[in-house]
Amino acid sequence: MRISFLSVLMAGILVIIFSERSASQVINAGVPNSSRSIQYLDSLRRVASSTSEDAFDIPGITRLRKAIISSNTGADADKIKRLEEALNNLHPKETPYGIVVNINQDPSSQMAFNWFTNAGVSAGKVQIIKGSASTPSQFLKPLKTVEAKSFQANDLNYSVKSNGLLSLAGIADNAKRSYTVNKAIVTHLKPNTEYSFRVGNDGHWSEIGTFKTAPDRKADFSFLYTTDPQANNDEMFNISQKTTHAAQRMYPGASFWLACGDLVQSDKSANSEWEWEQFFSTQQDLFLHIPFAPVLGNHDKSENKNFTSHFNTSSASFDSAMSTSPGSVYSFVYGNALFLALSFEDYNKPGYLESLAKWMKVQVSEHPKTKWRIAYYHKTLFTGSHSHQGDSDGELVRDRFAPLFDSLKIDLALQGHDHIYEVIGPVKGKMLVPGALKNQLQVPVNPRENVTGRLNGVFNVKGGTLYFLNNSAGKKKYEPKSKAEMDSTESNLGMKNYYGLFSGRFGQTGRPTFSNISVTRDTVTVSTFEVYDESNVSPFDKIKLVK
Repeated sequence: MRISFLSVLMAGILVIIFSERSASQVINAGVPNSSRSIQYLDSLRRVASSTSEDAFDIPGITRLRKAIISSNTGADADKIKRLEEALNNLHPKETPYGIVVNINQDPSSQMAFNWFTNAGVSAGKVQIIKGSASTPSQFLKPLKTVEAKSFQANDLNYSVKSNGLLSLAGIADNAKRSYTVNKAIVTHLKPNTEYSFRVGNDGHWSEIGTFKTAPDRKADFSFLYTTDPQANNDEMFNISQKTTHAAQRMYPGASFWLACGDLVQSDKSANSEWEWEQFFSTQQDLFLHIPFAPVLGNHDKSENKNFTSHFNTSSASFDSAMSTSPGSVYSFVYGNALFLALSFEDYNKPGYLESLAKWMKVQVSEHPKTKWRIAYYHKTLFTGSHSHQGDSDGELVRDRFAPLFDSLKIDLALQGHDHIYEVIGPVKGKMLVPGALKNQLQVPVNPRENVTGRLNGVFNVKGGTLYFLNNSAGKKKYEPKSKAEMDSTESNLGMKNYYGLFSGRFGQTGRPTFSNISVTRDTVTVSTFEVYDESNVSPFDKIKLVK
C-alpha cells in the first residue's frame, strides 16, 4: 500500500495522519464547496508549514518547501494544486529514493541495486520475483531476498547558489543533509529473463521495478547512449528528463542505458546533493525499468564522492585504490560486445593511467571472441569544439591512449565532455584510415549545424577506431571550430590535418540529443535524434559500423 501524507482540521486543531485518502478528501469532508478556495488554501498552508521535517523523506520535504513558497503567487487553483501534490507525495523517512539498477559484472546472471533513505534508517533489502509484477502481494514469497550493505553519508553539501533553492524553497546555500546509502547485488539469476523487484524494508517498500538479464549467447541487442545533462536547476533538469523520456518512449526495448558522465553540474567542494536528488527523481520511472551503466565526468567528482555513493557498479582494484570517485572503471560483456567503462579524470595521479592501460589489456585478452569492442568515457580523445580541443589534459590522454586503442582494436569509442556532435574516423596512428567510408550523403555545409556537410555513412572499423560524440542530453552546448581555425592551431595540438579526421557530420544545433545503438553480429548502427519536446523528436544522423 502506498502511504500518502494527509491532514485534517478538527475543532480548529491540526492533526496529521496517514491514510489511503487524499488530502482534499479529508480536509473537504463536510466543508461546503464554496470554501474550496481561500479557506482550503489557508488550511493547506497551515498543514504544510507545520509538517515535521524529521518524519519524512528529504526529497519530499524539499518539494513541500518549494510548494509553500510558490503558493504565494499565481491563481488560487494553481496554488492549491502545488500544495496538494507536494503533501500527497511526502513519504515516511524510511522510504527509499534515488533507486537505480546497475550493470555490475555479468549482466546475464546478476544485477546490482543502489538507493538512499534518510539518515539513521536501518539497512534495507531487495526482493526479486520472476516475471512482471504489478502488486505488492506478489512479493509475499519472493524468489530472492538480499540484505543491503549500508553506510551513513553524513553532512553532505545539499545546495549551492546556482540551484536557486534559497529563493525557491528557503534552503540556505551550502546547507547540509545526511543519508543512509544502500547497496545490494542479486546473483545466480537466469539469462534472458524478466524479473521484478522492490527495495526497502517491511512497511516501507519502493515502487515495483523490472529488469531483464542479458542473454547467455551472442544475440542482437540495443542500448541507449546519452551524455552530459549537466543540470543544476529546475529548467535544466526538465530539459534533460524530456530527452531521456523521449528516448525510452521510442526504444522501450533497449537493454540498458549508457551515460558518459557529467550527470550533474556542481562539483569538488561546492557539490550539491540536491542535484543528484533531481537527477534521479526526474527520471525515477526510467531507473526502475532499465539497467544503468554510467561513467564519471569531471563535474561528477566531489569531496563527498557522490558518484560512488549513488551507483553500485563494479570497480577495478586500482580504481578503488586510486580514484577520487571509485566505480567508473569496469567492464562487461553483452551479446557479442565487450564494453570498457573508463575514467581519465584522475589522469594526473602517478601511476593511474598506467594502471588503466594495463587493466584494459587484461579485459581484452580475457574476451578474445567478442566481435565488437566498445569503450566509453567522459574526457574526449579527439574533438573539434572551441571549448576543449586545445586542452592539455586532452592531449595527454590522447597521446597515451589513442595508440592503445589502436593496438587493442577498439571499434567504437563513445565520448562525452564536449557538448557537440562529431563523427571522427576511423582513426589509426592519429590519421584517418583511407577507404573506410562509403554510402555517405553530401548536404549543404552550415558553419554551425553541419560544418562538414556530411550525413550518415557506413564506416569500416577493421583498420581503426570510430570516435563518436552525440552532443549532450541537456541545455549546455559548445561551438564547433572551422577548418581554418583548426589549421591555425595545429602546432599546438601535436597533430597534422586534425580537421581531416572529421569524416561524418560535425556541428551544433543547440538542441538536446540521444542515440539508440543496435548491435548485431555484422553491424553496429548508431541512430541519433534531436529532441524538441517529449513528443517531438527528429532524426539527426545515422551511421553504421562494419568490419
